[in-house]
Order: sequence, then structure tokens, then C-alpha cells
Amino acid sequence: MQELFKTINSIKQKYDKIMDGKHGIDSLSRDMLILWFVLGFINGFVHSKKLTVISLLLPILSLTRAFSANTVRRTAECRKYLSICGKIKEFANITRKRFSERKTHKYYKCKNCSSYLRVKKKPGKHTVVCPKCGKELHIKISGKE
Repeated sequence: MQELFKTINSIKQKYDKIMDGKHGIDSLSRDMLILWFVLGFINGFVHSKKLTVISLLLPILSLTRAFSANTVRRTAECRKYLSICGKIKEFANITRKRFSERKTHKYYKCKNCSSYLRVKKKPGKHTVVCPKCGKELHIKISGKE
């Protein structure tokens, strides 16, 4: 058992020495590897040459990013990726919420800051203050909705 721990520790030290000064695996690299696995699975049924090429490039690109010494650039790329993912998740959450509350509420986008405002579906004129930027919006809801 002691030999096993020595071997594992030796492997860990060698890995740390190799990765010293390198960027390592981040969420963009991890998601590229997940996409590679998913595309490979789909390509098993579809047999597309384009999917095959993409499936071959994704792990190479992911590992190139992981072993890159240019950590500033890789961090900037990951930050941009996470920003895009955040916007997609926000849109999906708003869409799901709008659908589940479609009978009781209406959603409007603030013209000033683009945040979403939720208003009860009561016919008439409403004045809503955006919680993000403080701008007043005048909304009219007809009785037909």
C-alpha cells in the first residue's frame, strides 16, 4: 500500500512539473472535450465528414489551450466564453419564466438598460420603474390578452 502512495505521489510531482507555468484545463477546455464526446457519439449514427473533422480538432485545440504558457490570453478567451454562456443561460431562464407565467404576467424589456421587467396582466395603463437603472416605463395592457 505504501508503494502505491509513493507511485501516485511521484506521478503527481511529474504532472506538477510538466504543468508548471501552463494554463491548465479551464471551463472552456472542459466544455470543448464534452462537445467532442457528444459530437463523436452523434457521428456514430450520422457518419458526417464535417463532424469527424470537428471531432478531431476539438481535443487537439483543448489540449493546446491546456498546455499553453500564454495564461493571459487563455484567461481572456475563457472569460469571453463564460460571458456568452451567462447570456445564453439568462435568456433561457427568462424564456422559461415567461412561459410558466404567461397567463398572469407580461414581460417587457427596459429601453435604457435592456433588463426584463415583469408586470401583472391587469388591463389598463401602468407605470413601472426599472429596478436596475431607475427609469420609468409607461405600459398599456389591453383587456384582450
